[in-house]
Amino acid sequence: MVRLFFVGLLLVSTGCATGYTATGQSTPTTPPSAVAASRSASTDDPFAVFAPYSPATRYQLDHQPWTKFLRTAVYITGRSNRVAARRDDNSRQTGTKTTTGSKSRYRYEGNRVLFHLFDDGAVNYVGVYRQALQDTMGRIEYGDLGREEQLAFWLNLHNAVLVHEIAKSHPISRPRSHRLRDHGNALLFDAKLVEVSGVKLSLNDIRYNIVYRYWKNPYVMYGFWDGAIGGPNILTVAYSGPALQGQLERNGREFVNSMRGVDRIRGKIRISKNYINARPYFFPKWPNDLYDHLSRYAIGEAADIVAMRQQTVTANRYAASTADAESGETVRFTGSDNPGALAGQDLGGVFANLSSTAMRGGLSGEALSLARQSEARKNRRVGTVVILDIQTDDPGDAPERISVDEDNGADAEN
Repeated sequence: MVRLFFVGLLLVSTGCATGYTATGQSTPTTPPSAVAASRSASTDDPFAVFAPYSPATRYQLDHQPWTKFLRTAVYITGRSNRVAARRDDNSRQTGTKTTTGSKSRYRYEGNRVLFHLFDDGAVNYVGVYRQALQDTMGRIEYGDLGREEQLAFWLNLHNAVLVHEIAKSHPISRPRSHRLRDHGNALLFDAKLVEVSGVKLSLNDIRYNIVYRYWKNPYVMYGFWDGAIGGPNILTVAYSGPALQGQLERNGREFVNSMRGVDRIRGKIRISKNYINARPYFFPKWPNDLYDHLSRYAIGEAADIVAMRQQTVTANRYAASTADAESGETVRFTGSDNPGALAGQDLGGVFANLSSTAMRGGLSGEALSLARQSEARKNRRVGTVVILDIQTDDPGDAPERISVDEDNGADAEN
């Protein structure tokens, strides 16, 4: 089982500019005190306090605790081979016609979180990290973080909260449809789950009212994990200010070149509904702005599809099932069948421990199919060469490391 122990976040005092300004956008220069005063005078725009006002950063947040967790909890499925998933015997229970897990043609794409292996310690770990992120903003000025540091903060907070909430309720079939009883039965993405700088926020607030609003480069879309198969990958490392641009570019390239990002069905272009949701923020000249963006990342078959530049753009059938090992399956069977034997091959120990009290009947055919498909993809010797600028530190004094530990009274379970 996943067993991890919390280590504190770190702040690195830099005193130099390492931020990023969104393409074509001027950076607001209003100091945080003025923004806060404006917010206190009017509640019509509670998100204005989060407007980035400077590209310079005084601190760098060290998200190593989150990286430590992700490296243990995320299963990498490998780059998409753009082959649609089909129903097979491994996704059915012996003696039944019941198909477990997602039925989507994209169900073997995208990294998965191994929720079935989480014990109470792992769930609490994510909760403490989530709370520590929120508490950090109570100890420093939001404006002391440059744009890249702020963006990394929001992406990590959003994804940690989502992992934590799914883990507490696992197994669930579709995160977007999941309701939280302890928040008035609100939908998971609409519930006010966090509080930063005195403002209560939902996951949708973080995405649309803060990040999409203030960062005008569409690659920010690829930093948000949806909790579902159909969205961008969850990475095995935390987002960090200095590495952020490369991380988002690589995740965007993976998504665009997967079928869940860009697909073609019966000669017609199908794109992720994430692009349609982001249209008001990033693609005002639709669909040409969208095609220009996709062309930056698309290669091979995906590039050929984008080059069609059809003026009528339709969303694909989004794979809404949970991005876990079971593809959102919540129905458990108690028969004596051994789905593990149905794989017909040795998977090298992958998902060997795929069983828990929440998953009766041992190994599921859906999980074994996922493992078989992803291992085959990862064994293919394919890849691309990406050239990135290497960030260098400005000359000056060495950064001062300041420990930022969670409050003793922090509620890890929120």
